Amino acid sequence: METNGGILSLSLLKIHTYNLSFIITNKIPTFKLYFRNDTTHANKKVKVDTDMCLDESKDKTLFTLLKLPAKVPQKPAQEIDTDKLSTFSNLLQKFTAEHSVEPLIVEKKCKHLPIDWALKSRLRLMSPKPFAWTSKLKASEEASGITGFVRCLDTTSSSSLDTSPRALFHQTCLYWQHPHLPWLDLYPRSSGKVAATSFMATNEEVKKALHREWTESFRSLFQLLRALHCPYFYVCANTFTVLFRAAGLCGVSEPCALIAPTSRGFRQTLRQEDVEFTMPLRSDGKRKLNVSDDEKPKNSSFDSCYDTMDEGCKPEAEKSDSADEEEDPDQFLSQLGLETEVIKKINNNQTRMAQTAESSVDSAAESLVFVRGVDAQALFNFLLNCKSVVSPTGPFAGVPPTLLAPTAFHGGTLHSLKVSEKTVVADGKKYFSIDLRGPILPTTVHTLFNVLKKSSSANFSATFAHHQPTLAFTFAAKSIAEDENAKENEPNHFSKAFNKENLSDCGISESMLQHFCSPDPAVVRPLDSVKYNTDDDTYSW
Repeated sequence: METNGGILSLSLLKIHTYNLSFIITNKIPTFKLYFRNDTTHANKKVKVDTDMCLDESKDKTLFTLLKLPAKVPQKPAQEIDTDKLSTFSNLLQKFTAEHSVEPLIVEKKCKHLPIDWALKSRLRLMSPKPFAWTSKLKASEEASGITGFVRCLDTTSSSSLDTSPRALFHQTCLYWQHPHLPWLDLYPRSSGKVAATSFMATNEEVKKALHREWTESFRSLFQLLRALHCPYFYVCANTFTVLFRAAGLCGVSEPCALIAPTSRGFRQTLRQEDVEFTMPLRSDGKRKLNVSDDEKPKNSSFDSCYDTMDEGCKPEAEKSDSADEEEDPDQFLSQLGLETEVIKKINNNQTRMAQTAESSVDSAAESLVFVRGVDAQALFNFLLNCKSVVSPTGPFAGVPPTLLAPTAFHGGTLHSLKVSEKTVVADGKKYFSIDLRGPILPTTVHTLFNVLKKSSSANFSATFAHHQPTLAFTFAAKSIAEDENAKENEPNHFSKAFNKENLSDCGISESMLQHFCSPDPAVVRPLDSVKYNTDDDTYSW
């Protein structure tokens, strides 16, 4: 055999124990050896064809695509389902179907806007078409807006008042506030403001006059709330905010109040004033407790595992025996041979640990406090006589807390949100925008959307800036509504059926009142942005 000028003689040896085959390529003899006793290749016969032509259009196996000459001997003809083969193409199709195709996110739409109890400091409306509003109001439009708001009238059904979109819009931007000091921005109150102490802090007569007027306004608001002529109001102090709600709102059948944020010292003061409360946003083990570990009697703080025992489940004889057998834990420790200094150190460490655990939620959403019924009255008395709600130093020195309400009250001043208009260009499209600044109440948001959806012919959206400490109000209101739903079958809850009728004179329209009195927990949720769809009259967020 001739290859490039050389002659090589090859012979094929037939051996009973093995077969030898080789191929001469590029002057290098390449051979493959298969043993008959090898179980791996005992049933395989390889036939090498150097001129083999691969048909890539028909053979779809992974070996063909990689151009590897692995050809299996002919087997009896069988019907093969090519779709079930683990071929490279099939595996690629399955992987693409499972991982590359993302499910479509269906936008949830609702007919009613949720209730967000958090105070808002700014609201921005955007629409591709101009809003039916201008900064310049006619005399009749301004008068009709003020009259409708002050008298709590439904101007859409009144023929004597101006019912134009601008008059209705102006009506939604009004609210009541006390006190009114034009040189101070009383909402929101930021403790981080750096300013000189107010001149009122050094004038005792001014401070007394301000506190006297504030006391009358606060008492007026609370009496209106108890008489169901005011649905809710806010008390904005320097370090905390209180939301008072009338009986019937969100399914709660008695007046209630929510305070956020709170500190351990503030909660301790409430306990000393016999104001019972719960903390609905804390864990289940602590939410029902209104007594901290460090304030428990000394004989019960020794072993915390006995604090959660239900004393009502013990027999009377056992109760009496346990009472007789109770002893001072310090005496017990002294009987064990511990010295007085060691016992004192143990007590101090235990008290410090309890205080640290109690203070872990301070200034957080979990520190929210919820009071209801007669305790709401006790909280009112506490705030009315508490001197610490008025800061002695800083920009708000001598200024009592700000009262905000949707209805008129004694000493309340009528205010309007600050409105500004502009155009915004986003993604090459022009949008019309309206900014509202000031304390935006929950009913203001609902009334504003009802007016806009009647006067606007295009979809519009709204984004909110919240007063951060009040975000906990919405989370707690939802949790409270869930607890109230669990008590639906208990006695004395039949009054829920009359909530709407009892609050008929609170200044809210009939349709909105039905929504605010709903006991459904799904109605309450925080809102960061809302979009209104004119096609199907729905909201999405």
